[in-house]
Amino acid sequence: MKKIVVAVFIALSGLYMMHASAAEDVVARIGRKSITRADFTRWMGYSSEENRKALEKEPKRREMLLRQIVTSMVIADKAKKAGFAERQDIKENMKLLTDNFLTLQYLDQEVAQKEKVDEEEIKRYYEENKARFEMPEMVKARHILIQVKKTAAEEEMKAARTKMQSVLQRVKAGEDFAKLAADLSEDPGSRKKGGDLGYFSKGKMAPEFENAAFALQPGEVSDIVQTNFGLHIIKLEDKKEPFLQPVSAVREQLLHALTLEKKKKAVDAYVDKVVKGAEVEFYLDKFFDASGDPHQQVKK
Repeated sequence: MKKIVVAVFIALSGLYMMHASAAEDVVARIGRKSITRADFTRWMGYSSEENRKALEKEPKRREMLLRQIVTSMVIADKAKKAGFAERQDIKENMKLLTDNFLTLQYLDQEVAQKEKVDEEEIKRYYEENKARFEMPEMVKARHILIQVKKTAAEEEMKAARTKMQSVLQRVKAGEDFAKLAADLSEDPGSRKKGGDLGYFSKGKMAPEFENAAFALQPGEVSDIVQTNFGLHIIKLEDKKEPFLQPVSAVREQLLHALTLEKKKKAVDAYVDKVVKGAEVEFYLDKFFDASGDPHQQVKK
């Protein structure tokens, strides 16, 4: 959403002054106007640091932003030709939009971006919060599912069990479990992956399924297990014992989280200081009276 607002702001405020450039630098054209890589890089600078990093890593997101900007420019040109840019109400709203945009840019560039997190802060947080980085016991499993409700009629349940018993015999005879799952399983989420459920910890699956899976050793296959989803055969692929993630494995995650927290605190403190020093006064009784909303009246 923020990228769309930025695109509209660029289009309406005249920030897209495009100049003649070499053809290889042009990334889009609107009639005789050209948009260059340099233009787009400049526009990316209006995004937050987090958004900029995401845009740099993901070509599809850059393309989406470029298309949003071009669309906004096309519509903005139409609006200007229709005289919207000269309307007083539009000018007043543009001022509000400009002030908001300037506020975001100023706080980001002059306050937030100056906040950095060093290695000592990362290590200290890690040491003080080790419990957060403990990984529980996990297993990796495949399964074959025949869908049948626990409340199914006796004949329906008997037919499902007979079918699943036949599948279990084929598994025990040495047939490839993944292929059988791909051919016979009625779980749409894992069937195309040969029944692969990936790694999961306790509390993620149906209790009956979980108990059976965690009781197995890698390579072992369960008997028929019944859950609310139906009848399952489970094959355990791997098991991981509980372990503590090293700081190196969570460094980037911590750097990102601590940086965001530090920037937010810095911005909040700066805004609080500046607003307190600006001699701001609110007349909320008049504000809410004017709104006409009796539920929003100020308590006296």
